[in-house]
Amino acid sequence: MNFQKQLITPKIAAQFLEKNNKNRKIKMPRVLLYANDMAEGRWKEDTGETIKISTGGNVLDGQHRLHGIIKSKASIKFHIAYDVPEEVFDVIDTGSIRNAGDVFVVQGIKGSNTIPSIISNYESLKRGTGIKQQKNNKPTNAVLLEKYYEREKYWQSTAIKTHSWYLAFAKILAPSLIGGMYSLFYDINEIDAESFMVQLCTGMQVENISISLLRKKLMQDKMAPRKMPIILRNALIIKSWNCFRKKEEIKILKFDSVRDEFPTAI
Repeated sequence: MNFQKQLITPKIAAQFLEKNNKNRKIKMPRVLLYANDMAEGRWKEDTGETIKISTGGNVLDGQHRLHGIIKSKASIKFHIAYDVPEEVFDVIDTGSIRNAGDVFVVQGIKGSNTIPSIISNYESLKRGTGIKQQKNNKPTNAVLLEKYYEREKYWQSTAIKTHSWYLAFAKILAPSLIGGMYSLFYDINEIDAESFMVQLCTGMQVENISISLLRKKLMQDKMAPRKMPIILRNALIIKSWNCFRKKEEIKILKFDSVRDEFPTAI
């Protein structure tokens, strides 16, 4: 790795980007913000931030700044880090924050819009929290990528099934929840997991009344101005799964987050 301070003209910026064959999608508001500051002379040099170029010529960090230069037609000096290893992309922290989907795109992974959130939701459910993860407790991009490669074929297959079930249930449940719940149940029994999700999302050949009760609650919630809490929704899905597994017929599907302990999938 070597560092140079270099005047980047719009032509040089375009050359950098032309060689760049993989990166996250451009966020135009960010580009326009940078371009406006550059054109108006408000852009500050020598902040210590570098534009990072990999050994293969990819822009690992700085594509929004480069697009800003082209848009503003300004020439600005930047510190350039050349020959940066490709594998550090997922841990680089920048002003335009990389989400897990960005990292998956760079890795050429299909389903980058849904697979990271499915894995993240699955990991949360597996820990038994059942609620929306706090920001500082979410798996890092690097961890999500590692989890993906541990079961690459499974996650690709799950993404396809999840999209199908998402559409079949009229987009009532988010793909991240469908895929996360399916994966939680899959670890218990893959045949039952598929059967449960098909019945829940299609409403066809429902074998247990709890699934019908759950479908009704979820459809009512979709139309309600005030949505049910995440912990309640997740608990109801797991309770329905448990009834399905035990072949237990119930008259009411309910969960009291104050008095009831969050259910464990069986």
